[in-house]
Amino acid sequence: MAKANIVVPSDVVVQIVEAPKAEFVISVAEAQQIDTVVEKFIEADELLFEGDVLMETTAKALAKLFGTNPSYAQWNTVKAMWVRKYMARIPQATEDSSQKQWERLAKRMAKETGLSKPSAPSKAAVAMSAKRAEQLAKLQAMPDDQLVDQMVAYVNGQDFSKANEIKKEIARRTKEQNKGKEDEVKALRDKVIKQIKQTADIELLAQVSAMLPKLVDAKM
Repeated sequence: MAKANIVVPSDVVVQIVEAPKAEFVISVAEAQQIDTVVEKFIEADELLFEGDVLMETTAKALAKLFGTNPSYAQWNTVKAMWVRKYMARIPQATEDSSQKQWERLAKRMAKETGLSKPSAPSKAAVAMSAKRAEQLAKLQAMPDDQLVDQMVAYVNGQDFSKANEIKKEIARRTKEQNKGKEDEVKALRDKVIKQIKQTADIELLAQVSAMLPKLVDAKM
């Protein structure tokens, strides 16, 4: 049976296969930009007088792809894809010679824009990042009511650092739940506030308070 053609959406990301555990993914649009950088680099390399101007443009295009503060993982992922694409276009190129061409382009980029290869993260930084990811996963797995109870407990114990982490997770969930309904939520909240201000019935206020989330210390 003939296979149907599959159209890949432009926002689908492509994970680089060079690294078994990729820490950075490149979108289809970014992969196309790398294609252009490779093509312009080769074109500039083949020209004489005009080649230097084109090489400058190419270096700036690479810097634009990286952004102002690329991560170590992003640098290595882009580099791996660039080298692979360069070798695909230059049949006689080896991995070693392609790496040297990348270094030429990277040095030109540093000269033109000041952007250079970021430092590798320390073992301590990697361990801390993994610990934070583990803690975040635990918070995301907690039910809403348990999350609020835990935050209140931290506040009562004056552990405002941990309480703030939970506060961020609650804010993230609220934002996700209200996505696309921000104006409606604001209008309803304003209405409820006005209604409460006009209410003098203490029993009714107590009932409303019991239905709302627990108050957290304003010092957070």
